[in-house]
Amino acid sequence: MVDDEAGMLNFISKILKARGYRTITCCNGAEFVEQLGGRRRSPDLALIDYRLPDTTGIELLSKVAELCPELQSIIITAYGEVELAVESMRRGAADFLAKPFTGAELLKAVDRILEPRRLKQENELLRWQLASGDQQPALICRSRIFAQVVALAEQVASSSATVLLTGESGTGKEVVAAHIHNHDPLRRAHRFLAVNCGALADNLLESQLFGALRGAYTGADKDTPGLFRAADQGTLLLDEIAETSPALQRKLLRVLEKKEVTPVGGTVPEPVDVRIIAATNRDLRSEVEAGRFRADLYYRLQVFSIELPPLRQRPADIMPLVHYFLDWYCRQEGKPMLEPVPEIIPLLENYSWPGNVRELRNLVHRAVILARQPVFDASLLPFGRSPVAAAEIPVFMENGVKASASLKEVELDYIAMVYRQSARDRKTSAEILGISEKTLGRKLELIRRRKAN
Repeated sequence: MVDDEAGMLNFISKILKARGYRTITCCNGAEFVEQLGGRRRSPDLALIDYRLPDTTGIELLSKVAELCPELQSIIITAYGEVELAVESMRRGAADFLAKPFTGAELLKAVDRILEPRRLKQENELLRWQLASGDQQPALICRSRIFAQVVALAEQVASSSATVLLTGESGTGKEVVAAHIHNHDPLRRAHRFLAVNCGALADNLLESQLFGALRGAYTGADKDTPGLFRAADQGTLLLDEIAETSPALQRKLLRVLEKKEVTPVGGTVPEPVDVRIIAATNRDLRSEVEAGRFRADLYYRLQVFSIELPPLRQRPADIMPLVHYFLDWYCRQEGKPMLEPVPEIIPLLENYSWPGNVRELRNLVHRAVILARQPVFDASLLPFGRSPVAAAEIPVFMENGVKASASLKEVELDYIAMVYRQSARDRKTSAEILGISEKTLGRKLELIRRRKAN
């Protein structure tokens, strides 16, 4: 905003900051033009007083069109200067405000311009999230052990603490992170975003998190904000944080300490106000001791740590989750509702669920697709009437046929079993096993070579 009255700048700035906007104030046209020309990232909106000591609003509108063609402007005029306001809008202003105006009138004008832009950004984020295929299970906590997790999540939600969620792959860390966000009174009105740090190459993850300037790398034909800025005022979940490289860990530490991000290809840091929740299925302390994870970042992340129990330790939650997923996938697939038969309950509750809630979700989805009758029975289970527990992999059979199998053989046999049960779906298998698809590919190649030999 540019105005030669310090009181007006202060009034506008306070109103907009209270709404959550960041403001840059200038007292003359030269300073305004310098700010526009010196910032690689264009502001969202310009508020321009028409009468300035060194120029006019009309001249500044021409500068805006030259330096930031997509930047929209509101012209501020004195009462009765209708002709000037009309001329300003003819020259490209999106709206005008006549002095004196109230805070409500200011916000109405600003929101009228920025709301469509915000909705467009949120729609783009929604499309991105839907394209990722992530379907969040409900936060079901009939069991005492998981109810304690939920209580801790709600307790920490109202604080500003960084949270570290630990537990096996598929235990619902993203669901708990979303629950924390939804119970945070300061952030729940803003965005909750999540990124899987193990799913992207390091350079792609960096630009996804921090954003990138146009021309920063091949194919960067426009500025991108990055998830930290997209989640400003809200919450960002860094899932599989242990998969990040030392270089990226150093950048993440700076975000936590300085609360600012520098986009790829940029040199000027920009402030962000984001709550960070990190999640991992590894023992981060062991990763620190092994030199694979920065100790300083670890201590910043584990201000408040919550460990999620595996599904096998919360059998009381299994059938409520089954009913939830049946309802979801029957609607999604356009199938009649499946009713679980009583004899299936002990089969599900006694299974070890190595892939936890994620494996249960995939199993129910598979059952909905395969069902020819509106019942959910043992014929729809990949393990039938003999649930395979984690400790019952074929290499451990009592007949001793493979009693001397090496640990590596045990691992490959188990991976092969999960891969078969997942209908040879690499993404699903990797999720159940808690490894990346790239690692799974290497393991499957070893299995293929072993069979060939």
